[in-house]
Amino acid sequence: MEIDHLSYAYGKNPLPPQLNDVSFSLAPGKLTSLIGPNGSGKSTLFKLLTRQLTPTAGTITIGGQPVAQLSARAYAQKVAAVQQHNPVYDDITVQELIRFGQSAYHAPFSEQVDQAVLDEIMTLLKLTAFKKQSVRTLSGGQQQRVWLALALAQQPDYLLLDEPTTYLDLHFQYQFLQLLKTMKEKYGLTILLILHDLNQALAFSDRTLLLAQGRLVADDTPKKVVTPANLKTYFEIKSELVATSSGQQIVQLPN
Repeated sequence: MEIDHLSYAYGKNPLPPQLNDVSFSLAPGKLTSLIGPNGSGKSTLFKLLTRQLTPTAGTITIGGQPVAQLSARAYAQKVAAVQQHNPVYDDITVQELIRFGQSAYHAPFSEQVDQAVLDEIMTLLKLTAFKKQSVRTLSGGQQQRVWLALALAQQPDYLLLDEPTTYLDLHFQYQFLQLLKTMKEKYGLTILLILHDLNQALAFSDRTLLLAQGRLVADDTPKKVVTPANLKTYFEIKSELVATSSGQQIVQLPN
């Protein structure tokens, strides 16, 4: 996926625009984290990549083809998204919800789903025991796995996630991120996820993008992006990197 000089402005001629001349590419088979202070443009970029918004300027392409020219089904076969908020309005079972991911290939209520694919995904995400249970009855961590399963059922090349760990307990956050790494390796997925926790970006990313005031100000390995200097400049916090048994961690210091 190539993002070329992408800009977006809400309303008429806002100054500055919410996203301003952003360019990068998503490396195949890598997990890229997107970080930035509040109001930096992360959610706007996510909405552009998931076609919820149309760019004011610039292009998003996959294999040289603008995503705006793809049909909804063709796009869904290439890109799947897990939103931050995923309300369940109907009393739907886990298996029924995950089946909707196959509507990228079949009609939503078709019996022609690839059940082997669905079974494999539910097994990998440890959802088989809950497949006939209402999604509403599951815990937050279990529900988040169901939404991930729904996205994986699309069999996409790209998986985009908007702060997927926000409402999870700490131990579930790390379980979920480890699960993403496993899915990346299992299916060769290219993953972009917005993260609020900078230590999670350090621990789980192959690459990190840093947005600030609508601009891409850093794009490199996590250790080169999540630095005390960048945190001071863009997050206005004093910090230092501390070596731990599991790698470097950011520790915030009193200002």
